[in-house]
Amino acid sequence: MKRALNIIVLCCLLYSCKLSNNSSVISLNFKDTTYVKPEILKTEKILSVIWNVKILDSILVLSSDDGTGFIQVFNKNNFKYLYTKGKYGRGPGEISNAGVEYKCIKDSIYIYDLVKSTLFIYDIKHFISDSLILKANNTITFDSCKNNFDMMPLKGHFVSRSFSKARFALFKRNGKYASNYSLFPDYYMTGDNPNLDLERRRYTHIEAKPDMSKFVCVSYIGGTIEIFNIVNDSINKLIEKNYLDPNLGKVENIKSLNQLETKIGFCGLCATDNYIYASYSGEASKDHRKKKSADFVIVFDWNGDPKKIYKVQGGLTGLAVDESQQKMYVITKDPEGCSAIGLVKM
Repeated sequence: MKRALNIIVLCCLLYSCKLSNNSSVISLNFKDTTYVKPEILKTEKILSVIWNVKILDSILVLSSDDGTGFIQVFNKNNFKYLYTKGKYGRGPGEISNAGVEYKCIKDSIYIYDLVKSTLFIYDIKHFISDSLILKANNTITFDSCKNNFDMMPLKGHFVSRSFSKARFALFKRNGKYASNYSLFPDYYMTGDNPNLDLERRRYTHIEAKPDMSKFVCVSYIGGTIEIFNIVNDSINKLIEKNYLDPNLGKVENIKSLNQLETKIGFCGLCATDNYIYASYSGEASKDHRKKKSADFVIVFDWNGDPKKIYKVQGGLTGLAVDESQQKMYVITKDPEGCSAIGLVKM
């Protein structure tokens, strides 16, 4: 009798643990989803694939290689093509062509050359001049910075993602290494598998809050949102919430995190002082690969709580938001299937 009672108690405990694990995934409520159809913005400028879009004051900054430079600049209000920036090369004011990223925060653009581990900082007035080759207002080269990317400013520091060793690296404003952060969400535990370890570093997006007080990280595999700040030269996690089970199974039995049945979460990210905007799929990878875009935009507050959901006709990848004008610019497809910018009035 006592043995039977112990078995019942054990079963209850196991069931309770199972409930606890399931409850760690917060369900998104799509009941009040707002459906929107983007207006495709037309231009005579021939664009290749658009990889990213950012807002810098009165201009839209597109990552799209036209053969002379990797940044295309448009008027935000009428989508008139203005300039091409970021000429490729190794001369003064030129950018190495093996890898470049940029962030637009407040009134400056931060262009990071991955080959040189160097950040070029331009203020808005300097950047919108009609010169293809620009001399940066400030240039910072980072030490101990091999294989780092997504370099962006926070108050008194710079933070980046890393392809090796740590998850994030923190640098002081002079480029000197300060510390790193190595913890991942629980479901990204990959043991000693180096391929999975590389993937869990790669499959995320990060953006700084414009006031530079904190930054947000969202996952492409599954649907986790994390918010961090900096305390005493260290990266500190404030919030972690999971909105989609990645459906990974036992990681010791898989060769990649991105399997056919893996659930795809966040595909693009934009941060304002008020909200976090993330494009969201929620589909299995086998279905997402066919579409190559997400259907939804989830709007979070800086506590990581969802406040609004949009469903975007035609889908999207990246996005940029102008809250003052209540406009959302999305990377989507035109009727011919080419990369285009769509305008959504919020």
